[in-house]
Amino acid sequence: MVCIPTDTVYGLAASVSCNEAINEVFIIKNRSEKSPIPVLINSENQLSLYVDDFPKMARILAHEFWPGSLTIVLKKSARLPDALSGGLDTAGFRVPAHEVPRLLCSTTGSALTGTSANKSGFPPARSAKQAFDQLKGTSVELIIDGGTTDSGTPSTIIDCSGIQPKLIRSGAIPKERIWELVEDMW
Repeated sequence: MVCIPTDTVYGLAASVSCNEAINEVFIIKNRSEKSPIPVLINSENQLSLYVDDFPKMARILAHEFWPGSLTIVLKKSARLPDALSGGLDTAGFRVPAHEVPRLLCSTTGSALTGTSANKSGFPPARSAKQAFDQLKGTSVELIIDGGTTDSGTPSTIIDCSGIQPKLIRSGAIPKERIWELVEDMW
């Protein structure tokens, strides 16, 4: 379990192939197991390991905003543990515009958990110091100091698992930019 910088906020990173580490993320954040955890990947190629279908609408958004602060919710494959998705058949995926998480995904050959490094209900950490202050006394073994994050605004989350996209969370990318690209597709 490590804490890493991303392009938005600091995040808790654990391999998605390790159920014990995934469970630890929920414990550290004091987060309900019914709340899905986003998944960080290094590229669209790595996404193919975790989804069986990558719809055209989602591909268009990925080409426009990845790497970047857009999380795209898709139907997950059986390879992705149910513990990550809060019992849903979908998961949120993001290619961050920061080299640390992408390098970790490439080096380990695994996607990573991509939830913010803070206790649930508290503001996300924008620096290693803020992350340390919230995470001290937990099982986080390492905090990688990448300076202060650029935006401090979490990623926008868009659900592309159905026929029509649904905005799940407003964030760094305005919904108007997303709708401009896909509004004629449904």
